[in-house]
Amino acid sequence: MEIPITLLKKEQLTHDVVRLTLERPKDYFFTAGQAIDFRLDKPEVKDKVSPFTFTGLNTDDHLELTIKCYPSHHGMTEQVAKLQAGDEVIISEPFDTVALKGPGVFIAGGTGMTPFIAILRQKQEENALTGNSLFFFNKKKEDVFMEDEFRELLGKGFHSVLSQEEAPGHLHATVNAEFLKAHITDFHQPFYTCGPEGFVNAVKSALTSLGASEEMIDVQF
Repeated sequence: MEIPITLLKKEQLTHDVVRLTLERPKDYFFTAGQAIDFRLDKPEVKDKVSPFTFTGLNTDDHLELTIKCYPSHHGMTEQVAKLQAGDEVIISEPFDTVALKGPGVFIAGGTGMTPFIAILRQKQEENALTGNSLFFFNKKKEDVFMEDEFRELLGKGFHSVLSQEEAPGHLHATVNAEFLKAHITDFHQPFYTCGPEGFVNAVKSALTSLGASEEMIDVQF
């Protein structure tokens, strides 16, 4: 089912990440980690549908999406970057993405962070953040979004990792087995990873080489 709703507010979180606050339809319910198909009735992307994960909670009076925009790709996110309050967007009913298996390690690459935002926020609401940690990989410090909130949520369990520069308060590395072995002591716990395909494949390969079970690694692209 397609549901037209109104964009209430658009905020620029970084140079290429926006937060959309959207009208919430009556009797529309979802759970943390669920996604929707998103469409715009614009000639440039009229026949395109993109999946995005809700980053707000079901208890909010609005819907929230956090989206990384790629103007050079000339696709959906280029048009998302041009949206203004009052514009109409079209969403689907929610569907499941991340399969939670208990407290574990979240490993996100860039915009791959978005499926985990609502999950971590919901865990905070339930006082269930203990035992969870997050490694958030980006190229540069300017790419890191919502850093303050993640640090507040997870404290020392939050690790911001930059691959292309060094900066105070951030680790400098790329994702590989050597890095994960240096920062994770237990490889028999759940792992949740999301990001570009190459990043996710590197995470999965590194984890399994260190003894993690494939059944305990949830992979999202």
